[in-house]
Amino acid sequence: MPKCRAFFKTAEGLGAFFSKSTKRTRLLDDVVKRRLPRAAPTRWNSNSRLLQTISMHQNDLRAVFNVILENPDSWDNDTLMMAAGYDRWLSKASTCFLIGTFDGIFNETDALFRVLQNKVTDIEYCVARIRDTVSVIERMRLEFDSYYLRFEQKCGALGLTDGTDRHSARDERRHLFCNILDNISDQMKARFGHFDELAFLGLVDCAKFYEMSQHFDDTKLQSLSKYAKFFYFVRLKADLIGLYSSKTVRDECKSPGQLLNFLAEKDIVVTVPEATKLLQLVLTVPATTTSVEQSFSALKRLKTYSRNRMDQGRLSSLAVISIETERLLKLKEDKEDFYRKVTDVFVQKERRMDFIYK
Repeated sequence: MPKCRAFFKTAEGLGAFFSKSTKRTRLLDDVVKRRLPRAAPTRWNSNSRLLQTISMHQNDLRAVFNVILENPDSWDNDTLMMAAGYDRWLSKASTCFLIGTFDGIFNETDALFRVLQNKVTDIEYCVARIRDTVSVIERMRLEFDSYYLRFEQKCGALGLTDGTDRHSARDERRHLFCNILDNISDQMKARFGHFDELAFLGLVDCAKFYEMSQHFDDTKLQSLSKYAKFFYFVRLKADLIGLYSSKTVRDECKSPGQLLNFLAEKDIVVTVPEATKLLQLVLTVPATTTSVEQSFSALKRLKTYSRNRMDQGRLSSLAVISIETERLLKLKEDKEDFYRKVTDVFVQKERRMDFIYK
């Protein structure tokens, strides 16, 4: 949707406008007393925080740009041109309309975002929350009239106008409003349409072991059909029922990771081989994006200006070291000569400079 793409690009640029200059940031702190968060391309809710801040301080932001435009001798040409552009953008009723529209949508999607970012294994609850959120977004179409009334009141309070015919503008905005809701609803269905295939994660939800020991849910076992060639389902069910019935397991294990460690420490992995394979699968399925986003955060610190010519192999290795710092420190604790062995391997590689160390 071109209008929405242009809107978000401009909003992201507004956040970058202040962060790229300490002088602009200082003016923002003095007038607005609140900084604009940067929008991250990998995290949808960062747009939410940015738009909520713009919506809350729309008048104050225009005051910042007026200060810049009223003192042209104190600012460079780029700052003056961009300030004039952003001031015009914030003074448009169409901008206010999109801010309000997406703000209402984000109020619903942010709650879902927080649920899905948690390390939960209750997939049934997650699927229910997804369906509820989609239903709420679809019902928002029926609330356009009340939303538009609030929009007009806000435009009147802020003195915003586009100079267009009121009735034609209303019809056009109704059409845009419905298109936005339809687009987000369709995208969510496409993104989460196969989410219930992860129902097998509930088989190792340690918080429900006692409940599952009373009644085993075969439908969750059937969701493993995608991995059927790796499991012997009759043995897997027997292994799981045995774990569910163990009071020691229920008391000591609060997560799949703890359960797998418990099996390894007690040396009973061979006793429940199918359940062990299931735990390994569950712990490696990226059900949420949290672990993936860690790599982007690490990349920002690693791919600096002074390192912009490093090859892909070196960059990947540095990223792994940064992301897996906890495991690296554990290796150092468990194996005293770990760092020395790594250094020995490093200096043996062919390179243009010789490494001499003691």
